[in-house]
Amino acid sequence: MYPLADEFFRLAHNDVTGKPRLNAGAAGLGLAAALLGELMFARRITLQCGMLEVLDPSPPQDAVAHAVLDQLIAQPQHLGVRIWLDFLSRGAYEEVAKRLWRAGHVRPETSRRLLRQVVTWVPADVNTAAWPWARLSHSLHRQEPLDQPDVFLVGLAAATGLDEDLLKGGPPAAAPYLRRVLATAPAPLHELLAYTQAAVGDAVLSYRT
Repeated sequence: MYPLADEFFRLAHNDVTGKPRLNAGAAGLGLAAALLGELMFARRITLQCGMLEVLDPSPPQDAVAHAVLDQLIAQPQHLGVRIWLDFLSRGAYEEVAKRLWRAGHVRPETSRRLLRQVVTWVPADVNTAAWPWARLSHSLHRQEPLDQPDVFLVGLAAATGLDEDLLKGGPPAAAPYLRRVLATAPAPLHELLAYTQAAVGDAVLSYRT
């Protein structure tokens, strides 16, 4: 299983072109939540009543996860999850993209749009890039059991607006099944997903106004 943020990055991009399926705000917040989720699954942190708590300060092997945990430890006065979602979302996209690049999973392509350079992270292998989308949509359409990391990924898809595409082409029962699946998430992950969805909603409102 790849790191959660890597998997969400793949979900949030076309598996051939690398073009984003989400706007920058939603993608950044989803990746920020995924990075916190990685630390939760590693039992380094937990979440209760909107506050993050460090359970184990020992550094993870992954450099990106290590950096996030170090920041949480260094700022004990700021443990509100909404603060960290907003803060991490500013750099999460670049950090996860570079992690995938270092692992050989994507390559950068630079183009010029409206007098500025834009980097598109093109997948190195289409099958690897497409696997999270194929796996999750197949499970939802067939109402098959999902393990907890995939439940969290489905929740991130729902929180950021990717769920409609995941459900597209499936039977009507797939949507209520998705809701039942999300209800099985452990309380800290369920809470993180709820805060992520709220943050994405606020970002959309701020953009429109």
